[in-house]
Amino acid sequence: MIEHSHPQIIMKEFPERHKVNGTLNGGVCAISKHSLERNMGLEIFSLHNKVLTEMEGRMRDTNGRLYIGALVMLIYLLIGAIVFVRLEYPLERIERETHWEYREQWTRRLLAVGIEESEIDRLFADIRDAVLNGIWVEKNVTSTPNWSFGQAFFFAGTLISTVGYGRVSPRTEHGKLFTIVYCVIGIPLTLALLSAIVVRLKRPSQLLRGVLNRRLAHIFHAGQIQMFHLLIVCLLLLVFVFIIPSWIFTKIESEWTFLDAFYYCFVSLTTIGLGNYEPGDSPDQEYRSVYKIIATVYLLVGLCCMMLFLATLYEMPQFELTRFFLKTEEDTRMVNENEIGPKYSQISEEDGTQSYENRFYQP
Repeated sequence: MIEHSHPQIIMKEFPERHKVNGTLNGGVCAISKHSLERNMGLEIFSLHNKVLTEMEGRMRDTNGRLYIGALVMLIYLLIGAIVFVRLEYPLERIERETHWEYREQWTRRLLAVGIEESEIDRLFADIRDAVLNGIWVEKNVTSTPNWSFGQAFFFAGTLISTVGYGRVSPRTEHGKLFTIVYCVIGIPLTLALLSAIVVRLKRPSQLLRGVLNRRLAHIFHAGQIQMFHLLIVCLLLLVFVFIIPSWIFTKIESEWTFLDAFYYCFVSLTTIGLGNYEPGDSPDQEYRSVYKIIATVYLLVGLCCMMLFLATLYEMPQFELTRFFLKTEEDTRMVNENEIGPKYSQISEEDGTQSYENRFYQP
């Protein structure tokens, strides 16, 4: 045992590359803490530069794939545009002709009673703006205001969930400014909360996968069991997040078909939020405020379920499409495994596998 009186002297086992002529100088050497920290700093700096070089190499080697992906995306957008024009424009043309005839009839009637054409144009513009802002004023119809507590709660939910329908939106300067500040704070907090909930939801999902592994491992290989697990999660999501809520919406919204309700659920939970369908949109909706609050809760719960599905999906290598555009870390780790400084093996207690990570000695 070698004793040292200096308190800053520590012991460190040298890696293989510090051997001289096949033998380690003294086996175990004493180094000052200051010298070790300096060497560690240089080693970390060297490793940092090596990692940056590897990242640049990965991106440079896969630029061609990225260009192909961008071209495929452009073609996909063009196909979508062509299909939507073919499907939707004929109906829009008929509706435009119908509304034009309706406007011409009322314009002739109003001109006949002495109302100027500019005032008629202004009347139709006001009606259009009122409808776009969700304002209805009908005879013998009592409606709740758009900015009741329930509607405001629903609007706040669409902001922090990034759904953002846009049917009802702030029109005052202070309201627009508050919306910006509210989203800057609320969206990161919401994403963090939903992510934490998804982590907890993954626990029963992982338990289900463990059961499948125990029951089916002697019949199917791991990839097939993983696919079967994904199908079960997808089926549960489809039934409890889309089909059952869609059926409930058709019972509440008298003008919605099942397809309309399913379309609303899908567009909302994927955060597309087109806004052409919105629960509680009718001004004479019973218990409109309560209905809006329940719809907000559905949105947030549904988003958690969608995030769980995506997390399960991305765990499967078959659906990890980013591998096509970037090399995986294993590609470069295999090439430089023996060049990145001291390495220490780590044993996973869960599955008994051994992985290697770049670890630096900490005094």
